[in-house]
Amino acid sequence: MILRLDAIDVFSNNAMSLSIEDGYLSSSEAIEKRAGMPYFCPGLIDVQINGNLGIDYSGEELSFEEILTICRSVAERGTLQHFPTIVTRPESTIERNLAIIARSVRQNSLIASEITGIHVEGPYISPVDGPRGAHDLRYVRKPSIKELDRWIDCSEGLLKIVTIAPEIEGACEFIEYATRKGIVCSIGHCQPTGDQVDAAVKAGARVCTHLGNGSAAMLDRLSNHIISILANDSIAVTLIADGAHLPPRAVNVFSKCRNEDDVVIITDLAPMAGMPKGVMNWGNMTVEIVEDGSVRLAGTPYLAGAGSPLIRNIGNYVRYTGKKLQAAVKACTFNPTRIYGLDADRMGLCVGRKADFIVFDWDEKSSIANINRVVQGGIQ
Repeated sequence: MILRLDAIDVFSNNAMSLSIEDGYLSSSEAIEKRAGMPYFCPGLIDVQINGNLGIDYSGEELSFEEILTICRSVAERGTLQHFPTIVTRPESTIERNLAIIARSVRQNSLIASEITGIHVEGPYISPVDGPRGAHDLRYVRKPSIKELDRWIDCSEGLLKIVTIAPEIEGACEFIEYATRKGIVCSIGHCQPTGDQVDAAVKAGARVCTHLGNGSAAMLDRLSNHIISILANDSIAVTLIADGAHLPPRAVNVFSKCRNEDDVVIITDLAPMAGMPKGVMNWGNMTVEIVEDGSVRLAGTPYLAGAGSPLIRNIGNYVRYTGKKLQAAVKACTFNPTRIYGLDADRMGLCVGRKADFIVFDWDEKSSIANINRVVQGGIQ
């Protein structure tokens, strides 16, 4: 079966006619643009997905079937690579879940195509209310190189990111060791001084996890870690552009402080994402899914997770910053590929190679993107 698609390349702005046969691109030729043509781009990459549809990557009973369900559900929305994110949990839970994710990748080609890294967010974070966010205080602990070595073994090399607070005892030694092992250390859920940020960067930290979130509600107006991170050009930033985690003006300001190559748009999808509105339990917490799809600690204004898919956040980023569509798409395709060392071939669309891309409709006036079609190695 041959699938033929006419669409505009987001990056070149050229209209192309594409033919896909048995999951591979069989031909590609330039054509004239037509009004209303959709766009195409590489599959989106989300480096922070905690779960979806009630399934928790940090859950005590995570299974192969649940992992496959998440992979299918996010792929339908255009995210063709993602990093399962395991949050602050007991040692045994983190190691078990790393192992079952790695085993699932070995067992299933769809999961292997979709899961190209794992993110451990915590447990080496601030224990203080506010910067700790929704992470469980019982399991926050000091960095352990021995524990990291077990994570690397359990994940079979899939571990790509560890989020860590620079101010906690042993952070810099941990960052140096993890960096030598090829793991990206990301600053997050923290309240460091400027000197502590600089020390973490000198040790090898390269990214900030969801800048502006996982922070205290009240900060010194001019001397705080957000300004310190933005002042350090060596730090790339991930941003949750769902309109709930960051005010649009904050997204705009943060984007202006970074080269376009050093911004990564993420979702931070919560396990309850995609579920109906209402109150429910998530681990030892009671959370509520509200009107905008975000997940909040029940009875409070505090966020516990996100519910907006990456394709929606692309449009939000364009609307909030005034940047071009190409910059937003780059922030969840080429940028994470480079920063986290992923397969660069998946960012290209070459005749004879596996087809791995999405087609989406784009309303330029409202900056809203909607998935038109997903091509994932022949899975349509």
